[in-house]
Amino acid sequence: MLILYGFLAFASLVLVAVVKKLPKDKQKKLAVRLGNKNITDDIRKTEPSGDAVLSGTKFVMHKLTLLLLVVCVGSFLSFIYELKQLNSKELMNGSFIRRNGYEGDAKNIRLRVRNRDTDEADIIDVSVSERRYTDEELDIMSTDVEEHIFRTVIGDNSSLDRICTDMHFPATIEGYPFKLSWRTDDPLLLNNKGMIDKERLKRLDEKMDIYEGVLTGIHVMLIYEDYLKEVDFYARIYPLDANNEYSLAEYVNELIREEDKATRTEEYLKLPETAGETGVKYEEAGDNRAAVLFVMTLILAAGLYYREDRELKNRVKGRDKQLISDYPGMINKFVLFYSAGLTTRGIWSKLCKDYRGRLNNGEEKRYLYEEMLICEGRMNEGLGEQKAYEGFAARCGLRRYRQFISLVEQAINKGRADLLPLLEREAGDAFAERKNRAKELGEEAGTKLLFPMLMMLFVVLIIVMVPAFIAFRM
Repeated sequence: MLILYGFLAFASLVLVAVVKKLPKDKQKKLAVRLGNKNITDDIRKTEPSGDAVLSGTKFVMHKLTLLLLVVCVGSFLSFIYELKQLNSKELMNGSFIRRNGYEGDAKNIRLRVRNRDTDEADIIDVSVSERRYTDEELDIMSTDVEEHIFRTVIGDNSSLDRICTDMHFPATIEGYPFKLSWRTDDPLLLNNKGMIDKERLKRLDEKMDIYEGVLTGIHVMLIYEDYLKEVDFYARIYPLDANNEYSLAEYVNELIREEDKATRTEEYLKLPETAGETGVKYEEAGDNRAAVLFVMTLILAAGLYYREDRELKNRVKGRDKQLISDYPGMINKFVLFYSAGLTTRGIWSKLCKDYRGRLNNGEEKRYLYEEMLICEGRMNEGLGEQKAYEGFAARCGLRRYRQFISLVEQAINKGRADLLPLLEREAGDAFAERKNRAKELGEEAGTKLLFPMLMMLFVVLIIVMVPAFIAFRM
């Protein structure tokens, strides 16, 4: 996997450089293969006065570059993580782990414990304490602490002489600064958490008479900074039906912890080669975080790639909404000028001239009038008036504009006698549609405000109820 991540990072970076250096004509061909006709059509709608082919090529190249860069970064991070994992191997000669130095910290290693006979494997997490100096222990533990331990450890049992249920091995004692580390003489019977293996008690009861219980030693280490003191006592455990199976991994982990405590002054920790009568062997168990990171990178790259298409579609929807909102104003102006005696060509030129004036005064561009400017430019270049109007309707792509151009074509072909009433009726319909659209937008706004209003209601309820609740409690 290390080689794969490195190769993908390098290949992605090289592809980014190659894409950037491609000639314009080859970029155009590549964009045609990767993109589709809909992208060019959408860009032509959002940039009516621009070069749609060139903009489409830039759009596809931007998406491709973004995709490759994300894959490159993700592959590089996966490569670094995998390399770090490779350089941090801790298991030596199959059964030795080097401790950290005197001033270091404890190290946590994940091992795979494998049965030599059956080759079955299980994962365990091993904590290897840091190497420490062999200082002389100081005995400052008070008798009160020991007595408190004796009272607490029995849990729900009556005394240490009769333990029938799980014992209570606390990690700390309230009021004292010590951390407690527990171990037992028989970890298969009573583990370091105070849990009793009832099945083992049953098996012991079948093999021998344990009418008087099983006596086992319990050892607790009191730890406070550099201070250590061990308190030893015994408990007598009696059988009680239950099911608490002890796995091979748990047993091996318990043995490793015992060995770790017993050899803290040595440079290496020797892992046990047997667990009871079962031989075991070890392998370092790596994790799959690098692979997860790489998969997440691919998902992110794909999401960013297709997000560009979604944003383009949103711009097209915004353009269509703007065309719909500008239609009533345009048709009213057209009716006004037409009733004043201007020709359709003259009205068109007049609307375009007014729009240029508004642009010079700093107003923003409007898609409708940009399309009208394109139509006027084509008529000035010699294209027939009717063909130019048809092209305008096709570029707008909305039913209202096709109806409007159909009326204008009737005026060109049949004269202006019946056009004015039709235009006035169209203007009335457009105004009514605009009012309906305003109502829809108002309803959408009300729906969007519903959640903030509910949050405000919740805040008001808290402001009212909390003081009342506090006063009631007092």
